[in-house]
Amino acid sequence: MKGRDRVLKAAELKVPDMVPVTDLGIEPPLIEAVTGIRLGSLSTQSTTVAGEDSWQNALRTVIALVDTYSILGFDAAFFNDYSLVAKTTKSRFINESIFIDEWGRILKNDYKTKTTWWYGGTIRSEEDLDKMQLPSAYDEGRFEIAESAVKRVKKDLAVGAAIHTGFTLAWEVRGGIDKFIIDIYRKPAFARKLLNKFSNTFYEFAKMIIDAGIDILAITDDYCDSKGPIISPKIFKEWELPNIKRIADLAKKKGIPLLKHTDGNAYLLIDDMIDARINGLHPIEPGSMNLADVKKRYGQRIFLAGNVDCRYVLPFGSEEDVRKEVRRCIDEAADGGGFILTSSNSLHANVKLENVKVMIDEARKYGKYPLK
Repeated sequence: MKGRDRVLKAAELKVPDMVPVTDLGIEPPLIEAVTGIRLGSLSTQSTTVAGEDSWQNALRTVIALVDTYSILGFDAAFFNDYSLVAKTTKSRFINESIFIDEWGRILKNDYKTKTTWWYGGTIRSEEDLDKMQLPSAYDEGRFEIAESAVKRVKKDLAVGAAIHTGFTLAWEVRGGIDKFIIDIYRKPAFARKLLNKFSNTFYEFAKMIIDAGIDILAITDDYCDSKGPIISPKIFKEWELPNIKRIADLAKKKGIPLLKHTDGNAYLLIDDMIDARINGLHPIEPGSMNLADVKKRYGQRIFLAGNVDCRYVLPFGSEEDVRKEVRRCIDEAADGGGFILTSSNSLHANVKLENVKVMIDEARKYGKYPLK
């Protein structure tokens, strides 16, 4: 099987020839190490760079990103909605490391940790919100980047896009999840206006990205920490679940599987997300959830993607540590199909490239169906 067929078969809860392997994100330091291409940005979360052409840097980054998936031998390549900047996109730099992106987020390039962090938001009042002009999915250049990524690898790999519903962006531009939750209780009309502004925008992004020809869609807004949801299930059901369902309905109409990502312990939210018609769950974070348990409870209804530990094993583990971790994931979730091997979040800047190669190699050796 080609990688594309392998991934799509697993997403249909069927058994491919072997366990497919991919990841929802690869950060620029690893991309540079694989391709030898020097990228201007530290993170695919924001490809904007001071003093450079943002659109050209974004296009270069996304092409290098999908090439990295192909070179390493993954079965699918993912790009994200943040990377699809317009030809007119420019971020406003406060200093050499802190800047405001086109979404109104304040971000910081941290060269010590080799990534870009969320730093704050620009919406402090309803007046700020009224003045804010959000990006349009159809600004010149965005579709071109998405289409270029799809055409680059689709003949061999499945192509996926990691997008947002708008929930994460709403609290980020507000200055924190705490501020947004207080708004929900004290200023619900303002909170609803803020969320709707972002959710409507990202719905248009989802339509545009699907039109570019992707094979699989992933929603990447986070709702949980290691103990459980960071918002009450009641708020989740009222404020966020309709946004998931709207994108799920769109994906179903287009015949594209929808994978839902959230870090942390998501047990209290899974049934609601399945009712909203997600097709898969990622990454079932180790230490917060149990992959075998989730497979037993939900493996007949949704496919699973995960969950090789990227907190300790992939950055710091030995070759045998990685191989053992891959075998654990396959043993716990691959029986009967419906499983895609990924890291427990992403291949971030501190993951060792050699361990990524070992992860793929062990999956190919140990993950052949019928399983041992």
